[in-house]
Amino acid sequence: MRKFWTDEKDALLRRDYPTKHLGSLAVRIGTTVAGLKTRAKKLGLRRKVNVHHPWTQRQISYLKKHYVDTSLAVLIEKTKHCQESIYNKAAALGLKKSQEFKREFGRRVAASPKSQAHRFEKGHEPFNKGKRDYEFRSKEAIERCAATQFKKGIRPHNTRPVGYECFRRVRDTGYVYIKVKEGEKMVMKHRWVWEQAHGEIPDGYNIAFRDGDTRNCSLDNLELVSRQDAARRRIQSETPDQRKARCEKGRDTRNQMIRRDRARIHFGMEPKSKLVKRW
Repeated sequence: MRKFWTDEKDALLRRDYPTKHLGSLAVRIGTTVAGLKTRAKKLGLRRKVNVHHPWTQRQISYLKKHYVDTSLAVLIEKTKHCQESIYNKAAALGLKKSQEFKREFGRRVAASPKSQAHRFEKGHEPFNKGKRDYEFRSKEAIERCAATQFKKGIRPHNTRPVGYECFRRVRDTGYVYIKVKEGEKMVMKHRWVWEQAHGEIPDGYNIAFRDGDTRNCSLDNLELVSRQDAARRRIQSETPDQRKARCEKGRDTRNQMIRRDRARIHFGMEPKSKLVKRW
């Protein structure tokens, strides 16, 4: 096998590793940042302290424009930032790869020789297909496994009885959950109490608390309201800070939809919303 680290690459690493940006240096050499650090450790190289590369406005603008459909190697070369820095900055800006880019990347990975070398061939059969346990395992192995196997009728130590109630936090609003049937998930107590008295809750309606206490699930404290009325009540009871946070979240969601549709148009697809028009 051909040796990857040649004398020229080692010389470049000795010259640029202490001060240069590791992401761009890794692209120049043709390896990863982790590979650079491993080789530098073997050569006894160290980075200079307080080497910091802050993001410039030009780099941020490039990342916003090209992150959705550009490979990591190109982003590292253009922004001069490492993989971790790019991922952290993209998460802070709310950027995500487009579904088209993910599918194309998946196709390239599936077509690579390394991926195909570790793939099950068509018609492959496992060695224990159609065999009993004792046909491919020794008696000692079966006895060792039997000591930790689940026994028939065993119940986990954290099994709760029917009628058990617990309090959970859901989007900063607490609801009481109750176990109503064995072997099924717990349900919201206030919805279950209402359904026992009035039947199934219609579509588009929720159960609200008259006094605002989500732990008070008595029937006289519950009322059936439409989702429009519930949203109207919530908006009317907002503080200025809560209203500002809601508007900012809506603006961020709208910007994400715009970036997604621009990426779809770039790949020749129809946008999903009407916020961006095809030009």
